[in-house]
Amino acid sequence: MKVGAMSKRLPEAPEHLSERGKALWGQIVTQPTSAGRLALLQTGLEALDRADQAKRQVDAEGLTTTTKTTGAVHVHPLVKVERENRQLFVRIWDQLALQFCHATD
Repeated sequence: MKVGAMSKRLPEAPEHLSERGKALWGQIVTQPTSAGRLALLQTGLEALDRADQAKRQVDAEGLTTTTKTTGAVHVHPLVKVERENRQLFVRIWDQLALQFCHATD
């Protein structure tokens, strides 16, 4: 295979990303781009996956936790994890100059 032909191959989505993350990768990486841009995209999609994972756990366990020793009720610690990772995802999305598009009927 020629060297020029190899450089035009688009990188596959990282295996550890969720199906959602891989689908977004495929929609975004449609032409060759820099390694730095790909690394930033990967970090953003990892943050989105982490936020989604935290949300699923909070949904299953509830928004609050109760300490065993005092019985005090606190916001579930993963609420903060979800919020911070969604914010990171949006910041990276903006840095990459990507737009959120909604399908119209």
